[in-house]
Parts: sequence; C-alpha cells; structure tokens
Amino acid sequence: MRRSWMLAFVVAWACFLGQPASAENNVDIEINMPMSGLIKYESWARVGVTISSQEKDVAGFVELSRKPLAKNQRQTNLRQPVKLEKGKSTTLFFDLPVQLLLDDWYVQVTQNGQVIKSEKLRLPYPKDGQTIGVVNEGGNAFHFLAVNASQTKQNRSISVQTVSPDMLPDQSWMLESLDVLAIGGKQKTPINDTQLNAIKEWIKLGGVVILSAGPEQDGLVQRFADILPIPPGNKGSVNIAEALRVYMDDKPAPPGNIPVYNKDFPLFVAKPSGKGLLLFVNYDVTLEPLASWQHNLLLWQNVMVQQGATTILENKRYLDQMSRPFLELSKKIPDVQTPTPVWMVVLWGGYVLLVAPLAYIVLKRIGRREWAWGIIPGVAVLLTIGIFAFGKPLVVKTNASYTVSEINILDEHLARARTAATFLSVDKDGYDVIVEPSIVAVPLTQGRRDYEPEGLTDGSRLLSYRNLPYLTPKQATGFGVLREIGAFDVNVHVEENRIVGQVKNNTLYSYEQAYIEVGLQRIPIGALKKGEEKQIDGVVEALFMPRDQLQEEADSPEKRRKEMQENVIEYGQGGQVRLIGITTDPIPLMKMQEPHQSYYWNVVNQTVQLQPQENGNVVMPYGLLNVDLLETTGDYDSINGYLWQLGKGSITFELRTDMTNLDLKRLLVPLDHSSYRPFRVEYFQQKSGKWRLVDRGTKLVLDRELQDALTVNHTLLLRFSNDGPSRLSLPVPFFQVEGVRKW
Repeated sequence: MRRSWMLAFVVAWACFLGQPASAENNVDIEINMPMSGLIKYESWARVGVTISSQEKDVAGFVELSRKPLAKNQRQTNLRQPVKLEKGKSTTLFFDLPVQLLLDDWYVQVTQNGQVIKSEKLRLPYPKDGQTIGVVNEGGNAFHFLAVNASQTKQNRSISVQTVSPDMLPDQSWMLESLDVLAIGGKQKTPINDTQLNAIKEWIKLGGVVILSAGPEQDGLVQRFADILPIPPGNKGSVNIAEALRVYMDDKPAPPGNIPVYNKDFPLFVAKPSGKGLLLFVNYDVTLEPLASWQHNLLLWQNVMVQQGATTILENKRYLDQMSRPFLELSKKIPDVQTPTPVWMVVLWGGYVLLVAPLAYIVLKRIGRREWAWGIIPGVAVLLTIGIFAFGKPLVVKTNASYTVSEINILDEHLARARTAATFLSVDKDGYDVIVEPSIVAVPLTQGRRDYEPEGLTDGSRLLSYRNLPYLTPKQATGFGVLREIGAFDVNVHVEENRIVGQVKNNTLYSYEQAYIEVGLQRIPIGALKKGEEKQIDGVVEALFMPRDQLQEEADSPEKRRKEMQENVIEYGQGGQVRLIGITTDPIPLMKMQEPHQSYYWNVVNQTVQLQPQENGNVVMPYGLLNVDLLETTGDYDSINGYLWQLGKGSITFELRTDMTNLDLKRLLVPLDHSSYRPFRVEYFQQKSGKWRLVDRGTKLVLDRELQDALTVNHTLLLRFSNDGPSRLSLPVPFFQVEGVRKW
C-alpha cells in the first residue's frame, strides 16, 4: 500500500513539473520590427510580437518585463491580452520610446498567472549620427552620400542603409528613425499607396526625401506630383559641365552629357512641404560618369546646402521622446492639494509624543492603567479615521485628470501633437483611458529613478489601469497627428526694429493668451478668439540676453507651475518665428472613461515665415540665428549660455548665417552697445585670410563685402579681445541679416 501511494505521488509530481515544459513547447514567440530594426535613440519604435500556439489553446497575456520571470506580482509590466486557438498565430504590437528599450527586456506569455514562454528582447543598438534610407533596385545607389563624422560640420557621421519597399512602414511616425529617405527610379517592388501616404506625411513632419529618376523612369515621380509636379514624356539630355556650374564652379566636371527625366528642369529641384523637403534629382544617380565621379561627394554636399536640405537637418532639435516636461506639469492637477509631509509628522508626532503619554498618565492616576491597552490604540484608530474623513475632501473631491498637450500646426490640414496626462481615481482601483485613433500612447508609472511602462493596452486605442493602490496617480504619454484643425493666417515682416502685420485665428480653438515669438523674444497679442483677426506692431530689440519673465515673482508653487509651463512652451523650439496660443479648452487626446473632472493646458503653435519688405528683402532679426563659440584663449569663464567673463585673452564666435534660406545682402552686429566698447573687435575676411579691425564703438555693417567675409561654411567669425588684467562681461553678439529668399 505504501509503495502505491509513493508511486502515485511521484507520477503526480512529474505531471506537475511537466506542465510548464508542455505549455512552453506549445507556444512560439517571434519578434520583428519595421525596417529590419533600424532605430534611432530620439524616436519611438514598434516591437512586433508574433505568438503561435501548437497543440493547445492559449488565453492569457503577452507582457514586456524587465525581469525574466513574473514572480513579483507588483513588478512593472506592459501587457496585452492574447487569445489563440491551437494551430493559430497572431501579432501584437508594442509602441515605446527607444530610450526605454535600451534596458534588458523580456517578452513573456502568461496564462493563469504562470509564465509559459519567455524570450529576451534583442534589439539592434540605435544608430548614431544621421541615417539615410535608400530604396532602389541597385544596392549601391546613393552610396556617395555616406560621410564620416570628421567631414561634417556638427561632427556627426552620415550612414546609408538599404531599405526594400516591403520594409517601409505604413505610418509616418515609424520613418522618424531616418533623417533622409532616398528613392531611386529602379524598383522591383512598387511602394504601395499606404506607404506613399506615410512618406508624404513624414515630409510634412520634417523629413527629407530625395527622389531620383532618369528618362522614362516615371515610377514615383508622378505620384509625388501633388508636392512637386514634374511633367512626364519630356526626356532629353543636358551638358554636365553647364548643369553643375552653380554647384561646382571650382572643380572640373566630367565631359559629355547626361540623360534627364525632363529636359526643361535643372538637375536638382527642391520643394518644401510642411517642415520637410522633397528634393527631385533629374537623372538616375546610378548612371556614369557622375555615379563614380571623384567629386560626387562634394557635389552632393553643396546640393544639400543650396537646396535647403542641410538647413532642415541641422535645425532638427533633439527631443526627449518621453516628453518629461509634459509629464511633470500634468502631475500638478488643479484643485488637487497634496498634503505636505510636515503636517503628517506633526499630527502623528503630536499623538505619539504628547497625547498617548498624557492619556497613560491620567489613566494611571485614576487607577485605570490597564485601560490604556484599549484607549490609546482606539484613539489612534479614531485619529486615522478622522484624518481620512476630513483630509480626503481637502485633497480631492472626485476623480480627476490633467492633460498637457503641444500642437504644432504644419498647414490647415495637418498638425503634429505631443501630449501627457495624469489620472487620479478616488474610489476605484481601476479604470480605462481612451486614446484618439491618430495618437500613439504608452501607460507609465514613475519608478525610483525614472518613468517605466506599466499597464494594460490593446495595442491601439485603450489604456487600462488595474489593481491600483488608493489615491495613486497614473500617467501616460503619447504623440501623433491631428487633421483638419485649421491654421493661423499670419502675414508679418520686419521694418527696422519692429515686426508688423496681422494674424487671423482660423483654428478650431480660442486662446486666452497669444504671442508672436521671435527667437528669444516674445511679443504679446492678448486673447485671440476663434475667427478673430488682430494687427501686430511690436518692437524687436537688439537682444543681448534672454528675458526671465519670472524673476520678479516670489518663490511659490505658482511660480514653479509657470516655470513648468514655460518648459512645455519652449520644448524643442528655438531659432524661428512662431505664433503661440495658450488654451485650456478640452482637447481630449487621452480621456479617462470614468466620470471625472478633467483639466487641460494646451500650447498651439505655428511656424511663421517672415514676409519681404517693399524692397523685396527679408530681415531676420536679432536672436533668431545661432551664435556658436568657436575658440577661446587666456583668462575666461562662462556665466551662462549668453554671458562670458573675459580677462586677458580672446573669445571667437561663429555667426551662423548658413542657417537661413536667404541670398544674403546685409549683415549687422550692434557693436556700438556699451557692453562691447571695452573690447578689441575683429572679423575674419575669408577672401584675404586676414582679421579686419572694427572701429571701437561702431556697428559692424557688411553689405558689398559680405560675401568676401563669409567662410566656406557661410558663417562669419567675430573675435573679441581684452588686453587688461581684469575680467569684463561679454554678452553673446546677436546679429541681424537681410536678403532675398532662395525658395
């Protein structure tokens, strides 16, 4: 009998141990990413997880976790439900910022709380520098665009990656892993309509597309006709030397002619679209003699500069895809007053140090010391209930959410959006959040050091939070596009020291505050209702230091809130003219489904193109263009990014006139300001290779001699020297340029 029981126990134990192995063998996991895993640190990535069942049904969850085994029920997981019949497979998608994916992650399939399959998530390391994706039948097309870091102005390498048409994503945001997409006229597999629409939208969002086609290579040329119409059926050939003279005047061009797609167009034609650019190349880049020409790399560097592609690429600012300024501000839910820890310490400390000892002494004196075992703990319970009963309504009265969004209008049909929200539930441990269809979002929790993805999602429009501790706020961040919200109609130009013109609000929203921002300066417009038109006439100062609008306010929670709002307004911006509107109207990009009090704070902005004056010249005013520190010698120190202390020595600045799309006619630096008079000031004249002295106390004005002064990178070098032993304050020399717009 004993042997029978032992045998039964061994068989049962073996079956129990065999269940996980059997379940694991029943499930297969395959991980894939768009464009074969081509990703960049400052972008989001889509992780595709394909789950296949073999012999049994699967009903559970697919989870992303930083731990290989889900032993701790409170560990941070991002989950999606999965339900499969045996022999079937399905693919789930997880969209996350790449910076989160750099840690070790595991893909796990769980069922009934048990991990039945686990795979480590292995991703290629994000690309450094700029990346050019090439779609062409020939593998070496556009190979000449690859540039070493030492050959670029910003010390960033440019790599070329081959991308087949079937690797292209069908959503524009996935193309953010590329800086440039180069498409040749030879393609075995055509780009489908969904992919093409994603490419066109990506251009508006700031992408650069190079489209090359030779004779009768219609391919995608006519499918881009809504951006740049190039009539077909007009093939021919052009003389290479004549066609390249504007780009390579000092280099001998290859002899002969080259076949072109349209003989009435130049070799290179650029057309801006939104924040991006379509560059049409009127010949097949794989054809000789240009394909292997020794100066082909230099040719393309000059083409990218002159056609405006380099300006777009260099103006791209690094964006933290977690949108931390938005998340931090969204924590400050209006009307939610979090009690300070001091009061909790005072209440409980007072009870422990004062009330409890006094109660014990009183009971001891009246001969009821044994009652202390019931009265003192009972009073503690009553105190806790009292704090909860009276304190809870003071903290929050109902469910609440606070959404912070930034909407960048590209045209009247398309806008780019970034958003973050904080949700707080009063009496439930779970709720759902609906995400707008065009927004990509991820639920987050704040860990010890940073934000981590945590929650349940269906991979598209639903974020779910479950089993939440009492009064625990949860957050989400996302981005995407909005369509048909309208645009501002802005017509402004600079006259001497003023910006003048008019603006009309043709968007869907009304604004409590509106501004025209010119570089570091902000000119108030006031409230701007939907459909309202206002005249603009504001002073554009020769700005030497950015204004701190909060410096006169006392240190307070309200000041901190304003500082956080300012961080959102300035997020990823600078070096441009834009119209900014602030509205608290509901823009529910992510909406809590429970009845709740919702709050919104939205920044709607649009880049403004300055119009020409009556003489046809466009003025780019002070503080709009970058000034870089090039070289320092002697005794110097930096106070902040805009002010230096210079003793015996010199500081050389580089004035970035290359960041405009102007054919420059005039440059002005207000060196007559008192801040610059103590210094010896010189500018470098590129043509002669010598430094030219600027008369002390006078403005530096370059017009006819401007082109002789500019370096090969189209910048001006300005050197300040101090021969005295004492340090003097030196502001960064903001400058103004004037010229005719190229495109």
